[in-house]
Amino acid sequence: MTEVLSTAARPVADRSAADSRGFRPDIQGLRALAVSMVVIYHLYPSLLPGGFAGVDVFFVISGFLITGHLWRGYQRDGRVRLLDFWGRRARRLVPAAALVLTVTWVVSRFVLPPSRLADTAGQIRASALYVQNWQLAHQAVDYLASNNAATPVQHFWSLSVEEQFYLVWPLLFVVAALVSRRRRRVVLVVLLVTVVAASLAYSVYETRVDRAAAYFVTTTRMWELGAGGLLAILPERVDRVLRGQGWLGWAGLAAVLVSAFALRGTSAFPGALALLPVGGAVMLLAGGSDRGRHGPSGLMSARPMVFLGGISYSLYLWHWPIISLWTADSGKSPGPVSGPVLIVVSLVAAWWTKVYVEDQVRLWPKLTGHRWRSLSTALAAALPVALVSVYLASVPGQWDGQLGPGYPGAVALADQAVSVPAKPVLPPPADAFAAIPEYWQQGCLDSEYAVTPKVCVYGDRTDPTLTVALVGDSIAGNWFPALDEIALRYHWRLVTDLHATCPWTATWMTDPNTDVPDVAYTACHQWDVMVQHDLLTSIRPDVVITSDLAQMGSVAHPQYGPAAYADIAAGMAQYWEQLLNQGISVVPIQETPAMDFTPPDCVAEYGAASPACDRPAAEAIPQDPPTVQAARLLAGKVKVIDLNQFICSRGVCPSVVGNVLVYFDAHHLTSSYVATMTPYVAVRLLRSSAVLASHR
Repeated sequence: MTEVLSTAARPVADRSAADSRGFRPDIQGLRALAVSMVVIYHLYPSLLPGGFAGVDVFFVISGFLITGHLWRGYQRDGRVRLLDFWGRRARRLVPAAALVLTVTWVVSRFVLPPSRLADTAGQIRASALYVQNWQLAHQAVDYLASNNAATPVQHFWSLSVEEQFYLVWPLLFVVAALVSRRRRRVVLVVLLVTVVAASLAYSVYETRVDRAAAYFVTTTRMWELGAGGLLAILPERVDRVLRGQGWLGWAGLAAVLVSAFALRGTSAFPGALALLPVGGAVMLLAGGSDRGRHGPSGLMSARPMVFLGGISYSLYLWHWPIISLWTADSGKSPGPVSGPVLIVVSLVAAWWTKVYVEDQVRLWPKLTGHRWRSLSTALAAALPVALVSVYLASVPGQWDGQLGPGYPGAVALADQAVSVPAKPVLPPPADAFAAIPEYWQQGCLDSEYAVTPKVCVYGDRTDPTLTVALVGDSIAGNWFPALDEIALRYHWRLVTDLHATCPWTATWMTDPNTDVPDVAYTACHQWDVMVQHDLLTSIRPDVVITSDLAQMGSVAHPQYGPAAYADIAAGMAQYWEQLLNQGISVVPIQETPAMDFTPPDCVAEYGAASPACDRPAAEAIPQDPPTVQAARLLAGKVKVIDLNQFICSRGVCPSVVGNVLVYFDAHHLTSSYVATMTPYVAVRLLRSSAVLASHR
C-alpha cells in the first residue's frame, strides 16, 4: 500500500539477490490481490464480507519491504540513516496523499450536506497529519460518532498506522546498534520479536475488551507489520529453503482468499483472527517467489497483477473518496453498472497519480540523495491541512444548549393555540450532536459489542425515595433528559443501564451492525442476560422504564416487521414478568417515530418548513410494535405510555417542532426537544405507575 519496490526490472545474474533486493513481481501481484479485496469490499460488502483483510495483507508487505531495506543498510555499516529513511518515505507517500486529500475536500464542499462537512474536515486534517486512526479509535467508542456516515477519507486510518510504524520501527535498529555491535542480529531479533509478541497479545486482549477501538489503534496492528519484518531478517539459509517451497505460497494464497470470504464485519477482529490473512501473506512472501517449485509465482506475476500492484497505493488513496462522494451525491449505493464505472474511474485516477505525481516526485534528481530536501516533501500535507483549518475556524462554536423564548418545542403540538413565529432552528442542524443526552456525553452508553453492563446513577443520589432504572437501547435513552429532571424533582434515584442498538429482550437478535445478513447478535444477548441478572439481584429498582428501536430483526425472523416484533415482544414479556414476580414495576414507553432520512441534513438543505423533511406518521411510527405486543401478552399487568402525539401531529411527523430540531439523526431525539416534553412525560408516568405516583 505504501512502499513500492524499485521498478527497475532488468535481468539480474544472482537470482537470490534479485529475490531479496530487487524487483519481485509476485509481491506486486500480492499488492494487487490486497487492493482488489478492499475495493470490492467497499463497493459490494456482501459479495466479499472479509475484504477488509486486504489491509492486513498490505501491512505485512510494508513491514517486509521496509525491514528488508533497513536490515541491508544495518548489515552494511551497522547503523540506520534515519533522515534518509524518513525522507524517502515522505517523498514516496506524502505528495499523492496530499493531492487526494485536497481534491476530496474541494469536491466535498459541493457534494456533502453541511452537517457532514465539519466531521470530514476534521478527518482530512487528521489524515494529512497521519493520526486519523487514533481519531477514529476515539470515535469508535462514541456510539454517536461511530454511526455517522463514513467520511470520504476514513480509509486513511491504515496509512496513519503505517506512518507511525515507519517512525518507530527504525528506532529499534538504532537501539540494537547501541546495545551491541557483535551480536546486533540477536539483539535486533529479540527486540522485534518482543514488540510483535506484545502487540499481538494486546490485540487479542483489546479486541475482546473494546473491539471497535481495537480495529484502528497502532498498538493492535504493529505486530502485523512486524510479522513481515521478521520474515525479512531470516538467516539466508532459512530464507533460501522457504523460497523453494512452492506449496507454502499456495497455502498462503488460500489463507488470504479464505479470509476474504470467511471473515465478517461482526468478527472479533483484528485479534487472533487476523492471524489468518497475516499468516497467509507471510507464507506467500516466503514461498511465492519464482524460486518456489510449482508455486503461485506465475499467477501472482501475471502482467495485469503487476500493473495493478504498481498503482495499488494510488488506487487505495482514490477508490474510497470516489465511491463515497458518488454515493453521497446520488443517494444510493453502487449497483451492477455504477460499481464497475467507479472502478474504472478509480483506476484512471490511480494510474495518472502514479505516473505524474508519485514517480515524478520520487525520482526527481533534485530530491533523490538529499535527505532534508526529501524530508521537506512532507510539507505537501500543509495544503489540505490549511484548507480544512480555514473552514473549521469559520464554523460557529458549539451551541450552548439553551433554547430561550420562542422555542416551545413540544408545547406547540400539545397546545394548538400557541402561536410560534419562525426563528432559527435550535439546535443548529450543523451542530445537532450538541444536543445528545448527558449520559452519552459521559460514556454511559455501552458500545455495540460490549457484553458487560455499565450502570450510571443520576437524579437524587443523596436521599432518594425510590430507585428508577432506565433500561434498554439508545431509544430508551431518548427519554433520559426528561427522566433526569423528573427524578430530581421527585427525589428519585435514576439508574441507567443502556446499550447501543440492543433492545432489552430474551429473544436472540440479528446483528444490525454488519452488511452480512442473519448473523446472531451475541454481544447483545449476553448483555441482556447480565442486565436481567443485575436488576433482579444487585440493582433491585422499584420501577424499570424501558423502550427500544423497533427496526430490528430476530434470529427467527431477520427482516424487521410484524413477525420480528412478535419475537422481540415475547422476549420482553419474559423479562418483564420475571421483574413483576419480584415486586419490580415495569413502565414501557412506546417506540418513537423513525425517519428514513437524516433530519439535520434535510433541514440544512431545504429549511425547517419544507415538506421534504416531514414523513407521514403511518410510515414513521411502527405499527403494533414490540412494547405494545409485550404488554398485551402480560394481559394488562403493565401499561404502555404513548408519547408520540407530542412528536407527530395530524398524521405528520416533522423534523422541526416549535422551532426545535426533533432529531439529531434518523431515529434519536435531541435532548433539547425531549426537555420540552418533560411535563407531558411526568403526567403519563404518574398515571401509569402507582409506585411512581406514591413517591411524587
